[in-house]
Amino acid sequence: MNKKQLRNALMGLAMVGGVGALVSGYALAVRPWHLRWGATDEECVEILPGDDVKPHAGEQVTHAISINAPASEIWKWLVQIGQGRGGFFSYDCLENLIGLEIHNVGRIVPKLQDLKVGDFIRSAHKGWLGGAFDSKAGWFVVRLEPERSLVLRDEIEHGSWAFVLHPIAKNQTRLVIRIRGDEARNFGRKLLNVSIFEPAHFIMERKMLLTLKHLAEKSYDDEVDDDRAK
Repeated sequence: MNKKQLRNALMGLAMVGGVGALVSGYALAVRPWHLRWGATDEECVEILPGDDVKPHAGEQVTHAISINAPASEIWKWLVQIGQGRGGFFSYDCLENLIGLEIHNVGRIVPKLQDLKVGDFIRSAHKGWLGGAFDSKAGWFVVRLEPERSLVLRDEIEHGSWAFVLHPIAKNQTRLVIRIRGDEARNFGRKLLNVSIFEPAHFIMERKMLLTLKHLAEKSYDDEVDDDRAK
């Protein structure tokens, strides 16, 4: 082997090693972090409303955030979620890149407060992709306890998306979001989940949590200021 071949071989080994280190770092550190962003050890293992929707789930993600507002204030925003409703409090500009027609609403809308079990919360407008997913692009409300929990069931793999409110002080609440679904059955799907779907879900749901925190805290502070002014 001449010097050029040796150099190329060493460079190839270095590249393989670098890629391996990145993959290992993501699998051992980054992925476990974003799958439970904001959640405590106790919240990650806690049995939550909605877990029974997919009792033998192969995949589970738990995210959480503390909000300086009572559960009643957060609930007003939470029940507005959905396409054609209040949006999903995330990056609607990204959602609309694939034509979902989602628009976040930055105010409490009275007519969107009457959510009930059996309602279908759409994730895309009717007719999206030719209407092929009109009956599946979204979630059914399967459990609703005002100011405590909202549990949705998706119509593709019948997994759950649960929003749980835990009061931790007089005017402070933990919002815990958990999603449960099937484990990928083949390597290709697993690779797509790990490399694309999971990171995308984390980015969008983290933004959702942060936006709900901002909106609920602001609206609650405004209510308190109004009461003081009376």
